[in-house]
Amino acid sequence: MIGRNDQCPCGSGKKYKKCCEGKTQTTVTSVFNEEIEAVLQNFYGAYPERKDIREYIEIVQDWKPKLQTHLQGELIEAVALDEFFFHVRPDIWTGYLKRTIKKMVRPTTIELLSNWMQPEMFIGRVDAVEERHFKATHTLTKESYMIRRENNKPIPEGMHVFAFLLPDGSGQAMHMLAVSTLIFFPAEHAKVFDTFAKGYNNEQSVSEFLKLNHLNFWMQLVDGGYAGEEFTSFETDVLEQAKNFLQERGRDSEKLVIVLEDYLVEQQPTARKAAAIAAGAIRFGQERELFEGKAFTVKEIAEGFGVSASSLNKYYQDLLAYQAVTA
Repeated sequence: MIGRNDQCPCGSGKKYKKCCEGKTQTTVTSVFNEEIEAVLQNFYGAYPERKDIREYIEIVQDWKPKLQTHLQGELIEAVALDEFFFHVRPDIWTGYLKRTIKKMVRPTTIELLSNWMQPEMFIGRVDAVEERHFKATHTLTKESYMIRRENNKPIPEGMHVFAFLLPDGSGQAMHMLAVSTLIFFPAEHAKVFDTFAKGYNNEQSVSEFLKLNHLNFWMQLVDGGYAGEEFTSFETDVLEQAKNFLQERGRDSEKLVIVLEDYLVEQQPTARKAAAIAAGAIRFGQERELFEGKAFTVKEIAEGFGVSASSLNKYYQDLLAYQAVTA
């Protein structure tokens, strides 16, 4: 075994602790993370099996009439699948884990999977965002969790989040990862979470309450106006106006929308009219070659959105400054 103060075996002449020790640790951590990610991906690739499909479909058919007025079928099917795996038929999940553990060699992976038998339904508020995790407070227990981020997409503080969680393998208390997709809700739906929490009376465990009220949670969100979006109604208006402007003129909006979404979420710009931000985004996208075609003049953009050139330029400059920081 190489001591931290020994010569590094790579031949650099440095001590191991000053050279490859950190790289080795990074490699071990990366392999471990890849291994547990593969466990999750393989599960969703193989299940539910054909013999279990009918039971899952029955849940979807029960949930859809209660939610489809606001939510797309794809989202309903996704949350119903969580209900099926972790509340109705947890034996499918635990059976898969037990079979997977028998194939594993790494002790740390075996130990982690042994602690994955009961995924925890979580609803809470985002309090702080770090590079690899975000801190969220559970709506019912008020406990703080560090939840692993799935990507680098900005997550504004104040949003609410839903997921089924598992220990992330770091060994740190309350450090979790999502079994499936993290679902974020704009802050404008915070009242729904507060109202839902008031229904908990401490006569049962939090996990049992959430299990019995999973569908009720989604029904309350729908009743509160939630339509599956991760953006506020104002942000959605900005995005729709920018997309419509380009699509009506035969331009592709995809590249601009990606930048605009991050800008809206991370910078939280305020404006009297959503059109002013959308207009500024069009000028920004044009000058950054995020869409092709004959150039629009500032006057054409302003008139197209019914805003002044000065309003347009304010948010154009704001987007330039945002890109300069994030580049």
